[in-house]
Amino acid sequence: MRKLIVLMTYVGLLFLIAGCTPEECSSETPDQKCEVSDSPQDGDNPPNVGDVPGDTVEDDPIGEEPTPTEPTPAEPPVSEPEPPVADPISTWQAVADKIADFVDRVNRNDELSLRRTQEDFSRGDACHLELDQNNRFADAIGYFISELSRPQVVQIQGIASFYGMSSNDSNYYPVSLISHPLCRVTKSSLGATIKKVPGTTTIALAQKFADDHNRLRQEYLEGREQSKEELQQLWGQFFGCLAYAESLSTANTSSSERTASKYAPSGYRKPAGVKFYDDPAQSEASRLNIGLFQFTPSYGGNINPCFKQWNRDYPNCSLSNGGRSDMIRVVGSSLQHFNAYCGVHKLLQTFSVQVNSSNSRNTHPDNRPGGSFKGSSNRCVTPHFYAGWAYNHFGPLQNSTGSNLSKLLKCVYDEDN
Repeated sequence: MRKLIVLMTYVGLLFLIAGCTPEECSSETPDQKCEVSDSPQDGDNPPNVGDVPGDTVEDDPIGEEPTPTEPTPAEPPVSEPEPPVADPISTWQAVADKIADFVDRVNRNDELSLRRTQEDFSRGDACHLELDQNNRFADAIGYFISELSRPQVVQIQGIASFYGMSSNDSNYYPVSLISHPLCRVTKSSLGATIKKVPGTTTIALAQKFADDHNRLRQEYLEGREQSKEELQQLWGQFFGCLAYAESLSTANTSSSERTASKYAPSGYRKPAGVKFYDDPAQSEASRLNIGLFQFTPSYGGNINPCFKQWNRDYPNCSLSNGGRSDMIRVVGSSLQHFNAYCGVHKLLQTFSVQVNSSNSRNTHPDNRPGGSFKGSSNRCVTPHFYAGWAYNHFGPLQNSTGSNLSKLLKCVYDEDN
C-alpha cells in the first residue's frame, strides 16, 4: 500500500511539470507548447474600408472597434496604387467645343475653331489661366458664358437715369445669363420692344429659344445639374452665331484690312479673324467698330460699361483708361478675350435695364401687368429690345435690317438660311 501511494505521488508531479498556464509561459521556455486561442477567427472583423477605391460596408457596425494588428517591421504593408482618374472636362470647355463644332459647321467656316496665335499682345488676353493654351475664339466665348452665368450687379454708368434706373447701383437686382426666365415672344410683345417686327416664322423661332431657355433653367433650379451645361450650350450657339452675324463672316476681307491699316497704331498688325469696320452712318465717336462683337475703341463709347465691370470683376488684371491706340489693342487683340467678355456682358446690361427700370418703356409688357410693376426678382427678360429703350448693343437682336434676326435664329437652330 505504501508503494502505491508513492507511485501515485510521483505521477502527479510529472503532470505538474509538463503543463503551464499562458501567463506562466515565457520566451525562456521555447520548447513548451502553450496554445492561446483568444485571437479572432476569420469573419470576426469587418472588412477594411478605403483600401480599395469603391469599397463599402453594408450595415457598418457601431460599437467596439476591433483591435488593430500592427504589421511587423520585416513585412511592412503594401498599398495597392489607385487607378488614375482622368480630370473631367469643365463645363465651359464642353460649351466651347459645342460652339466650335456646331456653329462653324452651320456657317461652313472655321473661325471659331481655329487655333490662334498672339500676333498682337493685349493685357486682356493674358488674364485667365484657364484660357492658357485654349486660344480659339470659341474658348473665349464659352469661358465668359460660364463666368457670366453667375449673378452680378450690372451697371451701365452715367446713362442709367435715361433708362429709368437709379444712379446708385447698390439698389440694382443682380442678373446673369440664367438668372431670369425669358419673356414670351409674340407679334404684340415685339411691337412693344423693337421697331421692326419680323414674320411669323422668325417669331416662332424666337419663342422656341425662350421656351428652351426656360425649360433648361427650370430643370437646373430643380436640381438637374446637366441642364445648366445644356443651357450654357444653348447660349453658346446663340453667341457663336451672333459673332458670325457681327463680324466673322467678313473678318478677313480686303475692306477689313484697309480699315485696319487706316486706324492701326504704330507697330500694330490686324490679327486674323478680327474685323475692322468703318460705319459712315455713325458719329465719329461710334464710327470705328472692331472684333468679334464690334466695339468702338473709345473709353467713352460702347465699351465703357464693360471696361469698368471687367476691372471690378478682375482687379488683378485691370485695364487702364488709354487713348484710341491703346483701346484698339484691347478690342482688336489676337485672342479676343476682352471682346468676348464684353459681347456676353452686353446682354447682361440690357437684362439689367429690364429688371431694374421703373419706366414702362424700358421693360417687357409682361413685367407691368395692369400698369403695376413686378418686383425685380419676378420679372422676365428678352434679348429683343430696341437700343434706345433698353440699351441693346446688337442689331440682329433688334431685327435692325428686317431680316438679320431671322438669319441669326436659323443659325442657332441649324435651319436653312
